[in-house]
Amino acid sequence: MGIKVKFPNNEEITFEQGKPIVVLGANGAGKTRFSTKIEELNDEKYNTWNQEQSLLIHRISAQKSLTINESISIFDLDSATKSLFIGHPDMYASKVNYRFGRNPVTGLLDDYEKALSLLFAENNSQLQNAHEADTIAFKAGSERPAPITTVVESATKIWNELLPHRKLDLSGNGVHVEHGGVRYHGKEMSDGERVMLYMICQVLVLKPNSILIVDEPELHIHKAIVDKLWDKLEELRQDCVFVYITHDLNFALSRNTENVLWIKSYNGTTWEYEFLNIADFSDLPNDLLYEVIGTRQKILFVEGEKNSYDHFLYQEVFRDKGYHVIPCGGCQDVVKFVKSKRAYEKLNAIDVYGIVDRDFRTEAEITALQEDGVFCLDVAEVENLFVVPELLDLMAEQLGCAEGAAQSAKDFIQTLFTQNKANQIGEAFIKEVNHQLTLKNFSDKQLTPSEVKGCLDADFSEVKIAVFYAEKQQQFDSAHTTKEILQIFNFKDLSKKIGSRFGLHGNDYPQRVINLMKRNPNNVREQIITILSEYIPELPQ
Repeated sequence: MGIKVKFPNNEEITFEQGKPIVVLGANGAGKTRFSTKIEELNDEKYNTWNQEQSLLIHRISAQKSLTINESISIFDLDSATKSLFIGHPDMYASKVNYRFGRNPVTGLLDDYEKALSLLFAENNSQLQNAHEADTIAFKAGSERPAPITTVVESATKIWNELLPHRKLDLSGNGVHVEHGGVRYHGKEMSDGERVMLYMICQVLVLKPNSILIVDEPELHIHKAIVDKLWDKLEELRQDCVFVYITHDLNFALSRNTENVLWIKSYNGTTWEYEFLNIADFSDLPNDLLYEVIGTRQKILFVEGEKNSYDHFLYQEVFRDKGYHVIPCGGCQDVVKFVKSKRAYEKLNAIDVYGIVDRDFRTEAEITALQEDGVFCLDVAEVENLFVVPELLDLMAEQLGCAEGAAQSAKDFIQTLFTQNKANQIGEAFIKEVNHQLTLKNFSDKQLTPSEVKGCLDADFSEVKIAVFYAEKQQQFDSAHTTKEILQIFNFKDLSKKIGSRFGLHGNDYPQRVINLMKRNPNNVREQIITILSEYIPELPQ
């Protein structure tokens, strides 16, 4: 059994109860306006005066008041229900006028007291009904009904399980918390505590078979608690459908939904949107897929991890070029994800490219990668960007070093390169052999073992293998300048070891580069980006 929901463009979509829906899209794509339209199309109390409500779309906007009053006004159940869901106890009121004050998209939602009032009204009604049932059974001499669990008891249980050191007390139709032997009023709770109670109340008082739309469900709630909170609330209301509008990718992933509603764009009157079945994108990890569809910028996959030095460098270089940078592990991951994305027609509107380290790649390998949308740095690895000669000169100046500091750093690179050259040649040689082996493709041929061996002997004779080695040795022997060395020298700790040449301690040098870009004295950020742009490939605009 599902709930049929009218969508824009004259569509009707069936939502399955108990299965949450995550709404993703770039900033400005119209997600909130889309949810408002869904409410307008389906909730008959949205903008009319006399229709009976058949489907409740209860939408909680991101802009909401979290103020808890000193005392809570308690109304009868019917009046409290209308006050929360419509905004006014008058049966002829409309949601758009009263609940949203004629500003349903960006207006401040002020319904905390109404949610608490309905919670207490529902609780009082449950207690009254239970008492009446118990009285009837007692008078009839029949078995008395088992004790019930009221909405207030459910709310208290959820809160106390999530925050065991802060006990919630909703007795007497009031809101209090006890912590460390101190009892304080709900109005003194933190933003996180208040929004937790707010969400608990909103969910527990929902009418059966409703749709709850929550904009930014993670707002103000601690990351260690937010997933557990919504897990519990979803579990309690399996009869409803939870629709989450979020930019928090970790929260989106935590919902384990099979489908994502992707809002692509909004032109002021119509939306471009699509449901994506996550299983159809198995070659892209869910977190990458969510991040890709959650931005309107071009995507750049790079090696490494988020919040690393190199991630920050890439962000700064491509920030003004309309690219969203996503680190995704090693070079093979970058290549795989770029190719995978390009294979999915539904993602064709999103431009995706990759940048990988040069490593020991040949020009033929670099060209082949570029044809697939993956570009190589003009240095062996991204860490070398911190020590390109022009940046060493600039850093010596910015750090106020004595004359000759930059040259000392360049000499240090030369010395370290000479000391490690034999090992580097060996690594480059083995990588070239492995690359040549990958070029051999026997999949379309039916060859005997002896024929395969013959092919390998012809292409990998001792003489040819010696040529591979000689080519690599020549490449390393011909590298003399700092720029030439950095193009082939793979030494990940190089940028950290260089700091002593500038009078810095430990591994401070890369962080100093980052700090200068953040503080940007005398437009040094632009100077650094100009320098790095000579070593980072120019991507399509």
